Amino acid sequence: MKTLFITTEAVVICVLSFCVLPAEAKLVPIAITAEVTEVSDSGPLKGRINVGDLITGVYVYDSSTLDSDPSENRGVYEQYAPSAGVTLTVGGFVFMTDPENVELNIHIYNDPPVIGGAHENYGFDSRNNLPLPNGRSVDLISLSLYNSSSVLNAISSDELPTTAPVLDDWGNASVTVRGGGGIRTGGTPFRVTGHLTSAVLIPEPATIILLGLGGLVLLRKKIA
Repeated sequence: MKTLFITTEAVVICVLSFCVLPAEAKLVPIAITAEVTEVSDSGPLKGRINVGDLITGVYVYDSSTLDSDPSENRGVYEQYAPSAGVTLTVGGFVFMTDPENVELNIHIYNDPPVIGGAHENYGFDSRNNLPLPNGRSVDLISLSLYNSSSVLNAISSDELPTTAPVLDDWGNASVTVRGGGGIRTGGTPFRVTGHLTSAVLIPEPATIILLGLGGLVLLRKKIA
């Protein structure tokens, strides 16, 4: 019992220590799912991703990041900290931001001028990503939500939100992964597009701590 007690206390301390950092950084982790609607593959994916497959993943950003775009209706929030990034899984592949070279840019376009087909927009681009196991590059992981200029009601400002987007408020919602290089440069490009079906804010660190402590208490009682 003594060994179990020490191990349990150590785990609790680790959990508490880990969760202090996200609270300071004001991290917003959002879990998403999508259904594959289009696949273009010249080889790197080996036919393992098909239309109708499920995409699951999460993206994380720091909501305290300042807007780097001075314009009134458009916000650009550049994320470079290792705690930020996106991870998507589908068909046995994992598409992930390079944690050692994060460049996740979140963009928000609110109340655009009703000219030239402008549209309300929210999304992100991850441009520094880990390569596939076969060495092929993953050049872009992106999310895009937008409404046409005739339906502008999903967002009220260009501020970085602290909640998950409400997909029903957007006319179009998709995720895209592409890479492999270009044919002209001898690459074997691929592209996967999916329609977003859910976006949910992951419980805050305090909730995770409570759930973790509850599980540890039950574990100790069961073994005792």
